[in-house]
Order: sequence, then C-alpha cells, then structure tokens
Amino acid sequence: MLPQRFAFIASMTPVAWLAKAIAELGVAEVSGAKSNPRIIDYRKLGKTPLGGDDGAVPWCAIFVNAMLERAGVPGSASAMARSYVKHSAFTRLDAPMIGCIAVKSSNRGPASGHVGFYVGEDGLFVYLLGGNQNDAVTISAFRKKEFVGYFWPKGQAAPAAPGDKPYRLPMPQRAAKAAPVREA
Repeated sequence: MLPQRFAFIASMTPVAWLAKAIAELGVAEVSGAKSNPRIIDYRKLGKTPLGGDDGAVPWCAIFVNAMLERAGVPGSASAMARSYVKHSAFTRLDAPMIGCIAVKSSNRGPASGHVGFYVGEDGLFVYLLGGNQNDAVTISAFRKKEFVGYFWPKGQAAPAAPGDKPYRLPMPQRAAKAAPVREA
C-alpha cells in the first residue's frame, strides 16, 4: 500500500512497471541464512540468477529488472545498479518523471550504486520505490546530488501529462535530514 504522501500516484495511470512495483511494497528479506522466496523469484523474473541468500546479494537492480520484465519490458539482465547508465535499451532523460529508473552513486566506489523507480522529490531529496532499501521494497529518500541519471526504456510511452509533456510532481518540502537507507 502506498504511503499517504504518495497517494497521488494511485490517481494517475502509472506506467505498468511502477504499478507492479507498488504491489510489492513491504516485501522484505528473511532474517538469517534463509531467503524470502519472493525475492528469489525477482532473480528469475529479472533474468539475474545469482546464488546466495537475499541478505548477502544486493538486489536493487534485480528488483527493477523483475518489475520491468513482469510488465513485458526487457530489463538490463544485470544485478548492477549502474547497468542502466550505458545500456542501449534505455534512454537518458533530461529530467526525471514518475516511474523512470533513477540511478544513484554510492560511497562504495565508482562502479557501485543504487537503483529504483522515481516517485517524486522535494527540495533536497529524491524518493525511490525500490528493492533492497533497508532490506525491503520501500519508498525511501536519497539526496538529489547523489543521482547520476534518470532513464526510460526505449519504445515505451511516457505517461500523459497536461500539455502532453512528461511530468514530475513537486513534493511538499520536508525536513532537511533523511533517515539513512541501507542499500546492500
């Protein structure tokens, strides 16, 4: 279920992969060496059949790929968050729009990062609906300055907006500090 702050998305006709992702909100890792079967299914759906339990495998890109594939849109077939940056099946956007793939940098080095679906922003933060955010599928806040790009699957129509332009909704201003989010 969408948090109240993001209820506006339910009044839109979201892109298919975002609708699929919304339905997964709350799916979480299982404590210990076991894995949540749902997260294992994401690996199969997203064509990223990695071994290991879900607590040991970063699965943010796996989740994005699974939701794209579930909606009939090919993903990157990679478990790397930055796989969308140079992938030929995705177009870089000049500005984010609801449902686009948002890729951010990480303090773990230039090859690492995090990825999810853009669901809004406020003055300092971008909000992603994504997997492996505090070990679950959640909507979390990330600093805007950390993002390396926003991407859209080629051949997929952007959501209609006033004036037939892609859009992003402004979010209410919030406190200047976001809670830390575990990404792996």
